[in-house]
Amino acid sequence: MNRRQFLSLTAGTGGWVLLCGHSPYRQWIVYRETHLIILTSRDDLGADDLGEKFAAIVRGALPDSQAAVGRGPRVQRIASLISTRQVAVGVVSRPNALAMYHGEGPFQEYGAIPLRVLVQNESYRLVCRDDFLPQHGYLLTEALMERGTDLGLSVPGRYAADAGEIPPHVGALAFAEGRPLDGRDGQ
Repeated sequence: MNRRQFLSLTAGTGGWVLLCGHSPYRQWIVYRETHLIILTSRDDLGADDLGEKFAAIVRGALPDSQAAVGRGPRVQRIASLISTRQVAVGVVSRPNALAMYHGEGPFQEYGAIPLRVLVQNESYRLVCRDDFLPQHGYLLTEALMERGTDLGLSVPGRYAADAGEIPPHVGALAFAEGRPLDGRDGQ
């Protein structure tokens, strides 16, 4: 096969694939619609380890979630995917979560991201966007708080923002306060 035939074959095959609509991006869309992806980053091994523990707990408590860990190369990838609503939740260190929330430091290019905390420990936050469904936040928080007792987890209080912290998610707060979700839960 000469160079011209090879290039023609390659171009034809590439065109056929594009016309058929097969792309890895479509598979990613389907995967994230059927799995709860807990995003972590390879540059923070503590967050990655905690993300694995969270995924195992959630899979045990909520098997239909098909919880899995997705690892980005750097923590900025978490900010990118959460800010564009491509991923719902991520595990980040407290300083990185605050910087994302305020759009500071290495997260300036994403602007202030409207984050909320589902659960936290001394070092890490499981964050989501403020528009994460209240029911989902409630269920995730319930599963993690009831089955992750050895992880030192808590839910931030209603007035966390007044103390310079990221506010809790409405579903997480409802669980923490022992209230049912009634559609009127605001902050």
